[in-house]
Amino acid sequence: MKSIIVADDSNIIVNIVKKAFDGQYNILSAQNGQEAIDLLKSNNLTEIVGMLLDLNMPEVDGFAVLEFMKQYNLFQRVPVSIITGDDDMENIDKAFEYGIIDVLKKPFAIDNVKKIVEKTININSISNV
Repeated sequence: MKSIIVADDSNIIVNIVKKAFDGQYNILSAQNGQEAIDLLKSNNLTEIVGMLLDLNMPEVDGFAVLEFMKQYNLFQRVPVSIITGDDDMENIDKAFEYGIIDVLKKPFAIDNVKKIVEKTININSISNV
């Protein structure tokens, strides 16, 4: 089963994503950016179809994850969309500079999560046409 990384320090967000994709995807969760980086390092990247990444997390934030992915050229292999409660357009604009797919603002409905994940994981099949 393909996997999606959900990097967010909110268990509520992780549980919403798990519920939305139960039986479709294996959800790998990270409570902070370092855990997300560790998941990227320790998993077969062909099994990971996308990542939902919070920018504001304890210890290591989402921008550190984006930097790691940029350094190792991982955006083509693991497309990323941001999930954030942050209304700071400067941070959102900065995230788009990394080549993220989209931004989902918290709070959100389960249908919105499904739409953004589908958009994120399907970006490679769209760009390879």
